[in-house]
Amino acid sequence: NMGSDGVTLDSKGNLYLTGNGVTVFDSAGKQILNIQVPEKWTANVTFGGKDRKTLFITASGGLYSIRTNVKGAY
Repeated sequence: NMGSDGVTLDSKGNLYLTGNGVTVFDSAGKQILNIQVPEKWTANVTFGGKDRKTLFITASGGLYSIRTNVKGAY
């Protein structure tokens, strides 16, 4: 339904998909969160930073980051 380009996982098995912001699904496939950015479409997403708790989101007009309570998966 939504289409997606970028994808990443966190250490709890949640799936992050780009498109209209970043939509997060749990390991059962249930949507648990939608992270909005001030653009219509996001291109990619990844975890980074020293503790892997910063989520970086790219879009056509900018790079965004937010701190999370979970680490990115390896």
